[in-house]
Amino acid sequence: MITHPILSELATHGVRMGLSNLRAFLEHIGIPPNRCPFVVHVGGTNGKGSVCRMLESIYLEAGYKVGLYTSPHLQHVNERIRVAGSDIDSAHLSKLLESTHSTAREWSKVEGFDSGIPLTYFEMMTAVAIQYFVQEGTDVVILEVGLGGRLDATNVVDSTVSCIVSIDFDHTDVLGEDLSSIATEKAGIIKEGKDVIFGTMNDSVSRVLRYIASTKEAVIHQLGTNFNFSSTPEGLSFQSGAFRLEGIKVGLEGTHQCHNAALALEIVHSQQHLRPVTVSATLRGLAQVQHSGRLEWLTDTVLLDAAHNPAGAEKLAEYLEEVRRTNTLPVTLLLGCSQEKNLRSISVILGSVVDRIFATHCSHPRAKSSSDIVREVKLDTPIFDMGDVENAIQHCRWGEELVVVAGSIFLVGAVKDIWEQQSSIGTDSTLANQIDDSTV
Repeated sequence: MITHPILSELATHGVRMGLSNLRAFLEHIGIPPNRCPFVVHVGGTNGKGSVCRMLESIYLEAGYKVGLYTSPHLQHVNERIRVAGSDIDSAHLSKLLESTHSTAREWSKVEGFDSGIPLTYFEMMTAVAIQYFVQEGTDVVILEVGLGGRLDATNVVDSTVSCIVSIDFDHTDVLGEDLSSIATEKAGIIKEGKDVIFGTMNDSVSRVLRYIASTKEAVIHQLGTNFNFSSTPEGLSFQSGAFRLEGIKVGLEGTHQCHNAALALEIVHSQQHLRPVTVSATLRGLAQVQHSGRLEWLTDTVLLDAAHNPAGAEKLAEYLEEVRRTNTLPVTLLLGCSQEKNLRSISVILGSVVDRIFATHCSHPRAKSSSDIVREVKLDTPIFDMGDVENAIQHCRWGEELVVVAGSIFLVGAVKDIWEQQSSIGTDSTLANQIDDSTV
């Protein structure tokens, strides 16, 4: 299922930050905040999706029935809700959407709401996910924060343990213009008296997070203080107190994933008394983890990455610099961007490690047009207005250059769609073409 008519309609109403509507609705249908017995809540600017996938993989290997809720999706809305390692099937998702939407409409009439819609797109998906996890009897629920934390719909659930992976600039129009304000919003997922795991932060951000955690008497696990990691040729080394684990292999590309893996390991280690996991299950889970669209190689010359803010662009640039030490092929960047993102910073960072840029866009309504991208980007790196992504890919020299797709999660999803469509009809999966490149 790409999407659903109910979701398409709700998407036109935009975002509504706050917990009151969804919290009241879940109470109405008999799902209190503590209905899910073991919940891991993961927030932050970048890396939270990877940490969630690592946790899912580890707990699945340990034999638990795991529910995972993430956003946004790359290709199909079903990707957002997973149980036991599989996306929710379309028939079940449709049934839950339709019943939830109908119930919410009736409930809003009784309550006398006059707010346009009882539940927004994200509130609706969150309500559906929680109902599905309850119906399926999940042992472990992993929730990825959608936006911020304090007022994010996922925060209606009483989590067992929370994690803030990173703090950087993104969604500044909603979360604030400075890192302290952003940190305050993201720290809203910390629960009274519960464990909270923090990734590497600068001193000012760390002070904000630790202060908020202390006011809630949360148990703080700070990377670099309470636990640590190092990277060796044999793999990741992790230490938390007297516990030490060596030679850990991580199935995701990029040195930054060692940081994310350390957070996942500390979550698992700190919750052993509630959800025991063996060392062998932990090692298998991290080695086998997958996360589509994050430093994902479609072939040995086509790389997808969902980097869509400056911090994500920096991680991708570091990775490309490492790749280019052994790969001398020229690099073309297919660059897309959503309207609200910091295009100039992203383009400066990525423009320094590629040979040319193809400005492009997909059909998503939030996508910035390729002509706007070209107008806004001011670099020495050559940039070309290639129009929509279907046209842009026809001008890539497949197999003769490294093609990197980045800047927009929606663009990465669109390229994956095209790739799979070409493969399904028997077309060469390199999307080979004979177009003369001399014009670009």
